Amino acid sequence: MSRAAAQVVEQMLTSMRLMVRSYHPDVRNTGATLAELIPGTAFFPGGAGLWRGSQSFGSMPEHFPESAIMFVGHNFDSGRAHDVSKERGGEAQSVFWRNLLAYLSHAGVDPAQCFFSNALMGLKPGSALGPMPTTPGYRDECQAFLNEQIRIVKPSLVVALGGDASDRLMKLKLSVPCIRLLHPSARELKPLAARQREIERQGGALRDAYTAGRDLSPQ
Repeated sequence: MSRAAAQVVEQMLTSMRLMVRSYHPDVRNTGATLAELIPGTAFFPGGAGLWRGSQSFGSMPEHFPESAIMFVGHNFDSGRAHDVSKERGGEAQSVFWRNLLAYLSHAGVDPAQCFFSNALMGLKPGSALGPMPTTPGYRDECQAFLNEQIRIVKPSLVVALGGDASDRLMKLKLSVPCIRLLHPSARELKPLAARQREIERQGGALRDAYTAGRDLSPQ
């Protein structure tokens, strides 16, 4: 039975508020309700984590994707970048998203069949680069909530974007397949001469994992 997308995202936000409390004073939280999130395509928790199109202020899908591919980054971004994306109505025009969508296109995966999230909650102060400021308990709370995210989403495949996200996921006892892909903002994708080849390699790995998962699903 299909689930209403808005209800699933609100469930995720409620669980986040209950489970992640030990934020560093310099780390901002994101919206508490769906209406307060970035009003377009954006990773959770800055946005709803669902594909709302490549244009700004895209509408929410009616239904949450069943057996979704769940993409997990390390943390959303800086508070400043979040505010810019909120004003623009999405982040799908960024280099990060262009590379990620190229992965999906090469793999033959519809972005509407995905959920896009992060391992660490909150918004970094200053730049998106560098470690997230932390306090005792924060990372354990985020780890428990990451497990809860997976329970709510019920994905058919979990994809770690980069080493940091992979490290967080490897600490969980996952009952679904999990693969690691190159982070879409990685320096390996910057040289034009190598970018297409690397995108094809990452997209091929995603396609193989996705196809294997579908082959194993009950008929």
